[in-house]
This record gives sequence, structure tokens and C-alpha cells, in this order.
Amino acid sequence: MDASRYFEEMHRAMSAQKNNSSLLLTVKVQDLGGADAYLELRQSPNGRARVFYSTMGRRNLNFQLFRKGWQLCHNASGEMTGQFPTRAESLLDSADFSACIRDDTLDAGRTEIILRELRRAAGTSCSCLPQSAREGAMITVESFVDRGGEWNYWSTRAADCLPIAAILCWLGDFLAGTERRTLQSSPEAMALAARWQAELASPFAQPADCVQRPARTVSPSAPRRAAQQVQNPRWQSILAVLATV
Repeated sequence: MDASRYFEEMHRAMSAQKNNSSLLLTVKVQDLGGADAYLELRQSPNGRARVFYSTMGRRNLNFQLFRKGWQLCHNASGEMTGQFPTRAESLLDSADFSACIRDDTLDAGRTEIILRELRRAAGTSCSCLPQSAREGAMITVESFVDRGGEWNYWSTRAADCLPIAAILCWLGDFLAGTERRTLQSSPEAMALAARWQAELASPFAQPADCVQRPARTVSPSAPRRAAQQVQNPRWQSILAVLATV
């Protein structure tokens, strides 16, 4: 069975659901242990960013195909009504993967920082060849912002693509299990993502039009206005008593 074709079928089903949005970023995570993930960061015409992702990878491939084949040759009562398909390709052609696709909304603050970093990295690329037979998961990132960019690295060497890996630490929040741990395994990337998060939480990180105007200062040469004397005789007596304490 060609696992990569099954993987691509899921991506195709996901992309077919998004007509009215522009593609900002695609992420493919391929773990030799069977944990695959695919993410798309898209922006709607109203400026809102959405994260689309699918995580049914090769680990559950055989089970899902067998279940689909069993449903095709049995009725609701469990009685066999047909023949189990002899080739998995026919199951791929008839399977509906839309139920395996989810999407979430990304907050405006993190979206702005991600776009800022993608603009800085526009026009660059990175390709890291493995030094051994096993270096974690292969992560492929492609940007469509400005001049775009493409980065391909192993999860154990995420520091080689640090800003991109930090972006994936944020996008990994939408995943679960092995895929999330894969994207958030680099201490350097997590530290950079935390620094960006602190930038968002900082009270000094405000738009220019929201910054309060500085307080009006009084020139030292200007004569100070004398304090107005208390006219109430009752308060004058109380102040006189306090002055003697």
C-alpha cells in the first residue's frame, strides 16, 4: 500500500474545503514511526487567520482501510453483501476524508508576529541532510508570504531554522500527541516562541495611536501658583492643632 498517496488524498480533501482564503504557510510532518501531520495557515478576506490540520497518518492506515472495506461489503446488520476489495486504491478513491480535517482560528497577535517573521525570511531556503539513519521527523515548511520560502529540516536540528521552528511551536498547540511534541521539541525554538509571547503580553507593546501622551511638564522658570488658603475657619483650627503635634 502506498502510504504517501493516502497522505496526499487527505491534504487534497482539506484544500477542497477552503475557497475564500489565501494560503500563508504549509507544514508537513513525516515521522518514520508513523506519526504524520499536515497543517495549513490561511487568511480570510477579513484578515482572520485559520489553521487547518489533519493528523491521521500511516500509523492508523491499515486499520482505517480495513474498516472502510468492511463497511463496503457488509450491511448495517453485519451481514455480508459483497466482496472485500482486493486493492486498497479503490478504497482511497471512494473514501471521504473530510471528517478527519479540522480548523481553528489563530489569534490576531500571534498572526501578526508570524507574518512579520515570514516577511523577514522571504526569499530564503534551508535544506538539512540527515547525519544518521534516524534524526526524528522530517519537517517541510513552505511560505507563500511576499517572495515565499522553503525550509526542510529534521526535528532534532530545528535550531538550524530557528524563527520557522518557533512559528511551528505555536502552530503545534493545535495538534496533540506525538505530532505536537515533535514540533515543540527544540528548547531554542520554544524559548524564542516564549519571548514572542512575552512581547504580546507586554504593556509596552501597544500601537502608536494607543500610547498615552506624556504628562505636561511645568517649566522651572515659571512661577508656581500659590496654594489657595483655606477659608473655612473650622478647618483652619484643625490645621493649627495638627501643626503643633
